[in-house]
Amino acid sequence: MHSPGPGMPPPGPGMYQPAGGPGVTPLGPGYAPPLAGLVPPPPGHAPPPPGHVPPHPGMMQPPVPGGPGMMRPPPPGGPGMHLQPPGSYQHAPASPSGGAGALTQQFEAISLGGPGHPGSSGGGGPDPATLPRPTRPHATAAPAAAHPANCSPANMRLTVNAIPVNSALRARWALPLGVVVRPMANEAAGIEVPLVGLGPSGIVRCRRCRTYINPFVQWTDAGRRFRCNVCAQLNDVPPDYFSNLDNSGRRLDVAEHPELSVGTVEYIAPAEYMVRPPMPPVYFFMIDVTHAAVASGAVAAAAAAIKASLDGLPGDERTRIGIISFDSSIHFYNLRASSTTAQMLVVTEVDEPFVPLPDDLLVPLRECRAFIDAALDTLPAAFAGSTCVESCTGPALQAAFMTMCNLGGKVLLFQTSPPSLGIGKIKARDNPSAYCTDKEPLLRRPDDDFYRRFAGECSRNQISVDVWALGGQYVDVASLSGIPQLTCGDVHYHPGFSARRDGARLHAEVVHNLLRPTAWEAVMRVRCSKGLRTSSFHGHFSTRSSDLLALPTCDPDKAYAVQISHEDQLLHGSSAYVQCALLYTNSNGERRIRVHTLAVPVVSDVSDLFAAADGPALIALSAKLAVERCMTSPLEATRRSLLDGLTSLLREFRLSSGAVSRGAGNALALPPALRLLPLWTMGLQRCAALRGGPKDITSDARSAALHWAMSAPTDALCRAAYPDVYAVWDDPAVGPWGEKDASQFGVKLPPTAPACLGLLNERGAYLFDDGGCSPLLLWVGRGCPTGWAQQVLGAGAGGTRELSSVDPLQLGCLVEPARAGSVLSTRVNAVIAALRRGRPGAQSLLVAIQGSPGEAAAAPYLVEDRQAGGAPSYPEFVAQLHRMVMANN
Repeated sequence: MHSPGPGMPPPGPGMYQPAGGPGVTPLGPGYAPPLAGLVPPPPGHAPPPPGHVPPHPGMMQPPVPGGPGMMRPPPPGGPGMHLQPPGSYQHAPASPSGGAGALTQQFEAISLGGPGHPGSSGGGGPDPATLPRPTRPHATAAPAAAHPANCSPANMRLTVNAIPVNSALRARWALPLGVVVRPMANEAAGIEVPLVGLGPSGIVRCRRCRTYINPFVQWTDAGRRFRCNVCAQLNDVPPDYFSNLDNSGRRLDVAEHPELSVGTVEYIAPAEYMVRPPMPPVYFFMIDVTHAAVASGAVAAAAAAIKASLDGLPGDERTRIGIISFDSSIHFYNLRASSTTAQMLVVTEVDEPFVPLPDDLLVPLRECRAFIDAALDTLPAAFAGSTCVESCTGPALQAAFMTMCNLGGKVLLFQTSPPSLGIGKIKARDNPSAYCTDKEPLLRRPDDDFYRRFAGECSRNQISVDVWALGGQYVDVASLSGIPQLTCGDVHYHPGFSARRDGARLHAEVVHNLLRPTAWEAVMRVRCSKGLRTSSFHGHFSTRSSDLLALPTCDPDKAYAVQISHEDQLLHGSSAYVQCALLYTNSNGERRIRVHTLAVPVVSDVSDLFAAADGPALIALSAKLAVERCMTSPLEATRRSLLDGLTSLLREFRLSSGAVSRGAGNALALPPALRLLPLWTMGLQRCAALRGGPKDITSDARSAALHWAMSAPTDALCRAAYPDVYAVWDDPAVGPWGEKDASQFGVKLPPTAPACLGLLNERGAYLFDDGGCSPLLLWVGRGCPTGWAQQVLGAGAGGTRELSSVDPLQLGCLVEPARAGSVLSTRVNAVIAALRRGRPGAQSLLVAIQGSPGEAAAAPYLVEDRQAGGAPSYPEFVAQLHRMVMANN
């Protein structure tokens, strides 16, 4: 890993561009001011303002109000806005005409400067101190809603909060146009969804397009009819739903009907929305009991985690439980209370597995709890002396399917040894020489068609499969993940699982998986205005028709993406609408329909699209498209496609905004709403799913990361592209952190720093968080005080020097749990726990000490630095992007 800083040439003339003049726009949320004092200003430029605190050597500006990682106090002009500091961006004034789109004619420019600037490679480059960086929480905040009745952006978030009026205008927008849907985000935030009471006429919907009644319909004929906002069809109002209108055409009873005033509501579905009685919550546990699983402690850890979750399972007396263990044979467990003890039934025929006693293998939890506990307690001891190394995963999955296919439910598969017997057995196909060839994408897809076929059968029978891959060797996660991909399941990867090191993490993941709110046997449909259509869907699901998604289960951790295209050449009307409907069974056996609706303006100028763009949503949808692309293309082509799309977008913006004629000739012109898009795009190319080649990340780890990215919500994907870097050391200039507060984390988080080695203080310690895709990383500078190392790491008098030879994962075990009597250790652990809370994967913790061999673990997190394989630094990337934008201009 390189160490930027020493030997870098001083900044040259033209780097610092004073802002000012009429029309300069304050920077909006998500902009981190430049690191004043990091690089001295060129001669002739103004010195730092009075009261400026110089930074520590080699560090970002200290976290005083306005410094990196901390939000500046809101200046006049609006909350959350950041004033333009000298020497960062050049802002163009608004168009003097002041007509429609005048605001969007403003731009921000990163000066490329002249030769000799840091980050340049002989031809000039931007000053690292002036580059935009995200701040929390504003970096991923959604733009203001176009209408107060819109659903929350946590539920549906458009990549552009405006719709092009015609397909020709859409063609000028080079990036995806679509919506990121997270239908159960309310549960993640603890927000109750309003329940709509039904009258005798039932649910009111458009008779043509079947859109649910919502705040945007138009009432006519004195309230006796309504015009559908999606397809413009006139519909009769049922007599029991009728209300008079006021002088403005609004119903007098609108306050009594949440479906007419808010964008998210829920209905209790009547009988016509059911094809069978609602299913009970069903949980089927499959545990690998081969020698490797027993020796690593995976069997005991999985059994203990399952048992600890049983008391919290929903469904009361309706909940059903089943257990299978497997090695070279399949072991069923008779858990019926009529027997004297839990009985093990062994099936050795793996080529044609069958289910003995089918009525006694899936039992009511409450009625048979004692026998379930006994089976889980005796499982580790029953196989303690096992020497079997073969695993019949495929036949065991078939047996589980036969047991539960009449009901549906969740399968939790704990896999340690590679599948080696029967259908679905894998072969060693992790071939590094296949990279950069046509065979490379095959490494990321299931090798045996069994996994796709089986997944399809599971989806049709409302069965979801979650996988824990716990092996110390190649287990072909690409094949195993083929089942969760189509059944809305999770994939958790623990390479070289050790119960002592990873047991707590596995326990937390299983408990979260089983106890989170779950929608069962769900289907989802997204509708949009006449003239538009949903052209493609991206996420973990299977499709029943062109626009109906089948979701055996759905939970608050899952997000889906939908691309929207023009069906007609020209849209009519000033607004466009998107509505998502999720029909599901809750854990209490109620069939429900959750409806999200939003409205956005239809625009006729490309400048309005740039003004309404949502950078985080763009990155989220682009990430899901990139995951799909790398299943059929090499990684290099996938990364290149991300850069090409960004280049085309910025080229269009440069031409349409008149940036060149208004002083941005040698600068990268950025739309204010997308100032962070270059950084996030670069980071997305470097995340665990897409970065490097076979030497940078194992095939199994990459497959697990790809699966995670396909279902991750917007905020997590932005962190995966650019990690949060928290300063977890006691700088006198930093306020209290790690103490309880009323924030969404429940703990006051430390200020953040840039993900760049040259901007970290060698006397400090920083916690890197990429949103859940990779482990948390604690980077400890070589000059970190001995007292800090003693309190947090348990080091001796030698401080970090004593620990420099310890493996980063083993060092992580020294941090947790908090040391008794150490306030600093308690605060650091509180921050770690706050970041993990609510995530589907319980991230492990790595510790990288600067100057030690283990510091290499930090390289992927330092996304602003040059990366292995020649990937450029952030300043070099911006310079490269500028050259590409200028090409053929």
